[in-house]
Parts: sequence; C-alpha cells; structure tokens
Amino acid sequence: MKFTYRPEIDGLRAISIIGVVLFHFEFPYVSGGYLGVDVFIVISGFLITAFIFNRLKINEFSFSQFLYRRAKRLLPSFFLVLFLSLIFAYFIFLPDNLINFSRSLISSTFLSSNFFFWLNSGYWDESNSNPLLHTWSLSLEWQFYFLFSLFCLFLWKLEKSKLSRVTIILFILLFFSSLFVAIIFKERNSSFFLLPFRLYEFFIGSFVYFIIHKRFSFVEKNKNILSFFAILFVLLSFIIFDSQSNIPGYISLIPCLSTGLLIYISGSKMHNFLKNRILVYLGLISYSLYLYHWPIWIFLSWINIVEISFFIKLILIVLSVFLSILNYHFIENPMRKNFQIKNYKKLILISIFIIIVLAPFQLMSEKGYPDRFTKKKKDLIEALKKNNALTRDKFLSENTDSKFSKDAGFKVLVLGDSNGEDMFFALKQNVDQSLIDVEYLSFSVWCFEKPVLVKILGIFERIKNRSKLCNEENIVFKKKLELLNDANFIVLSSSWNKHIHKYIEDVISYIKSHTNGEIIISSKSTHFPDISTLVKRIDEKNISKLNQIAYKTKLKFVSDINYKLKKKANVLNLKFMDKSKWICSDIEKKCNIYDEKNNEFNIIDNHHWTLKGAKTYGKKIKLDNFFNNF
Repeated sequence: MKFTYRPEIDGLRAISIIGVVLFHFEFPYVSGGYLGVDVFIVISGFLITAFIFNRLKINEFSFSQFLYRRAKRLLPSFFLVLFLSLIFAYFIFLPDNLINFSRSLISSTFLSSNFFFWLNSGYWDESNSNPLLHTWSLSLEWQFYFLFSLFCLFLWKLEKSKLSRVTIILFILLFFSSLFVAIIFKERNSSFFLLPFRLYEFFIGSFVYFIIHKRFSFVEKNKNILSFFAILFVLLSFIIFDSQSNIPGYISLIPCLSTGLLIYISGSKMHNFLKNRILVYLGLISYSLYLYHWPIWIFLSWINIVEISFFIKLILIVLSVFLSILNYHFIENPMRKNFQIKNYKKLILISIFIIIVLAPFQLMSEKGYPDRFTKKKKDLIEALKKNNALTRDKFLSENTDSKFSKDAGFKVLVLGDSNGEDMFFALKQNVDQSLIDVEYLSFSVWCFEKPVLVKILGIFERIKNRSKLCNEENIVFKKKLELLNDANFIVLSSSWNKHIHKYIEDVISYIKSHTNGEIIISSKSTHFPDISTLVKRIDEKNISKLNQIAYKTKLKFVSDINYKLKKKANVLNLKFMDKSKWICSDIEKKCNIYDEKNNEFNIIDNHHWTLKGAKTYGKKIKLDNFFNNF
C-alpha cells in the first residue's frame, strides 16, 4: 500500500487529545477521556506499520534511520518540556516532591517512565501531582518503535522479503496473547503501564494496514452509518468509563476497534467532518499539546490554593494550545522537515540533555535543597512529614476487635468509610473507656446508590466491580451483625457524595432492620485544598495565619451537601452531628488545621484527620447532646 497523507487521521487525533485534556483538567462528563491515549496508540500502530512495511517492500528500510527520524521529530520538544518542568519544579516543589520529580525526570529522559510510575505510584493515585506522569505513554510508544521495528525487520528477512501468512498468523497470536493477559491480569498498575498489556492496541492499527487494500462490500455500502457509530463509540467511551473501569482489557476494544474502523473506512460523511480545518490543525499540534497541557495543569494546581474555576480551566487550555502552536511551528515541524540538524541546534539539544540528566542527581544528593526555605517553613514541612497514614492504620488495628466489652455501660458503633475511621479516632480518644466501648465497622453508603446509569450499564466492568465490592462488604457486614444488635448508638460517618440525600433513607432503613440502637448521622467533613498545597504557598510571615487562610480556602461544595443531609436527618427524626463546627469557627473566621505551638497538623491530606487532629476535634463533642445518659 502506498501511503498518502490522510487529514482525517489528524482529525481523529484532535478528538483524542480533546478527550485527554478535558479529562486531565477535570471537566465533568469526561471521566473516560484518558482513553484518548488508546486511540493514539491505534493510530500509531497503523502509521508505524505502514511506514516500516512500505519501505521494506522497496528495500529502503533502515532501522537506524527509522529511529533517527522518530527522534528528530519527537525528542527535541520532549526534552524542552522536561527542561522547563525542571525549572518550575525547583522553584515550586517542596523537598520530598522535588526528589520524587528528579527520579521521574531521569526515567523520562531515558524513555522508561512507564516503569518508574508502575513501580512508584499509579495513574489513578489522587495524590499524584507529578508533572511528568503523562510521559508514561511516550515511553511506551518508544519501546514499541524499537521492538516492533526489529521484529518486522527480522520477519521480513526470515520470510525472504515478503508478507506471508506466517507473518499474519504471528501477529494474530501476539494480538490475542496481549489481549488475554490484559483481561485476566489483576495488578492494574502493571497492565496499565507496560507494553505487553498494550500491544494488542498497537496491533489493531497494524491489522488495518494489512487489510486496508481489501474492500469489503458490506463496509463500503454502509460506511456512513459505520463511521458514525465508530465516532459515537469513541465519544461514549470518554463519557461512560472512568477510573474504576478495567482498562486496558476488553473495554479498551470499544474505542480501539472504533478507531481502527475509522482508519479503514475512507470517504464517508464523518470523514469529511474529521477533515475540518480546525480539527486537522488541532491534530497536527496534538503531540505538542499532549506534552504541555499536563505540566501546566500540575504546576498551576500547586500554585493555586483555591478550587480551580471553570473559567481558569478555559484559560489553561488556551495557554496550552498557544504554547503548542509555538512549539509545533518553531521546534517540532522544522525538526521534522530538515533531515540534518544544524550545529547550533545540536548544541542546544545536547546542553538541555546534559542538564536534565545531571540536575536530578544533584537535586537528590542535596535532599531537594531544603535551604530554599526559611527555618519556620522548614519546620512546617517537617510537621507535614509527621502525618503518616500508617499511624492511623496502626491505631485502628490495635483498638478494634469486632466485639463490645461486656462490662461497658454504653456501646457506640461507628459505621462508615475512612471518614468513619476519623470519627472512631475522635470518640476512642475522648471517652472514658472504662464506661464506654467504641467499635468501628466498614460500611460503604454508596452501595445503596442506584442511579439510572448503573441500571442501564450494569454489563460494564466498573459497575460489575462496584457490585462485587459491595457484595463482599455485605457478607462481612452480616457476619458482624452482633455489633449492631449490641450497640446503644450507631454513628454513621461517611464521605457523603452530592446525591446522598436521594438515597439516605434506604441506608437508614437497612441499618434499622439490624439494630434497635439510636442512629446519629455525622456531617461530611470540611474539605480544604491538599495540606501540602497550603504549606508550599505560605510565606514565613503568614505561617501564624495558616488557620485563617484555611478558612478562606475551604471548599464550598461541602456546605451544600451538609445542608441537604441535615434536612433529611430532620425528616427522619435523627440527630445530626455537624463536624464542621469542631474544625472551623465562623465567628473567628479560622479553621483549626495546624497547631503552631506544637508544630503539628490536624489534617492529613485535604480532609482526613491525623490522630492528633481527631483527638482535638473529638474534645468538642458535647456528649450529652448526642448520647443519652452519658
């Protein structure tokens, strides 16, 4: 097949990058936008296969020239973004974050960051604020370029310079092997980041190359409707799926096969739409846009204390596109067109490469340069390090035994998720344990939520996983019904979502069916920007004002949820425990998140309590208001 430029493929790239950017910038209804990367992978598989085999057929393929062409086009922009990220990270990040960034920079520079993030974090870790996280897919691409080109060259020589059935069969075997392990493999970090679990996505693009010269009458006759549904399925995958979906796996086949079909078909009405000048241009700058948008989002998120508004997100998108246009016209495209790189450009590239290789080792050897900060700021950073979640886990395991003491005068059972743990810590550290026994039982209220989407889309993996988790928890819950039967009081404390007022009655009804104890509903805990975000923005002169700053930056959506939850509690004739009053004072206009005298934090992330914080907040519980006869 003689390859000619197809602008609709760039249009498809545009749709892919739109999905990725909107997902990363946390726009609503694009919870599966990260699947845009899967679409890119299929396109890459098609284009690379076409490039290699078209040149093999005319005996013009050179392994070294192939990698040189790829490097010349992609690496200059890539290294520039790494260099700029290094500069911003030095001035913005706290020492521990700078050290972690330095490690990721080394792996990114040598195109192995997918291994780094596989071993050290995860794509779905909400605390992951690494500006180089997105480089995992670029490393994956490069590993494919290298191994696939060698594989094709070997097969071509083995089969005596022809595309035989053996080659096709081998491709099919590798495809199904990759898909099989992606589906059955349980450890999601491995399957998400590593090439063997993604190979089938590349090969979908490869198969399109092998069959694109064949015209199937059914496809030709129905190309308009098929291409319409192919685009629709790509867009729906951006909307329907989310971080809980089992990807990669058979779910990925929906956007990937749709992409393959769109590449195979040509001349449909949807292809005319994809050839729109705006989409094509956005597709042309999509690589640059992919490189720039994520660091821009991360660094702004670090600098910005308050919630990032919709308007600011739009500005960030405009900034990302603007920088991408500059990068495309002044770096990416000129480097692609000129086979030889001018000496002064080589010198710049070599200098940048040396810096991004050596600087991380220097930053790590100096422990992230803590001397960039004043003594008070360093003390604040040290206090932040104390808030280890392991201390919470240890306290929980040492203070729960799933049974009440027979000698206890009153028995209090806390039901809930990690916010229930907070309540347990608060009560356990503040009651007279010789008179009152407090126990904790995990209880996920979201299992009672039955939105229309769950009913309609129950076949999909994320819904199946959700149901499985709820069923497993329900089995454990029923094994411990004695706790509910014995409890005098049940405190329901959870990370209530915005729809809780619609199904809280079902939750209460279920609990009442297993206990005669008095049920108390605890409010949603006050949320702030992540504590590390607050710390990095605080000047030395404002450290004493940290609690006042926290009050100004507390997230507003919590109040709306609590207002609706309290109304429901009143309707159900249940007591409502407002935790926000323990944390923040509307009179003093401050939230007690930091104890400057003892240099300790009461909040561990953006709303969970440290053990010290739980003890502090728990002292403010007026027991006689909630627990009769205490």
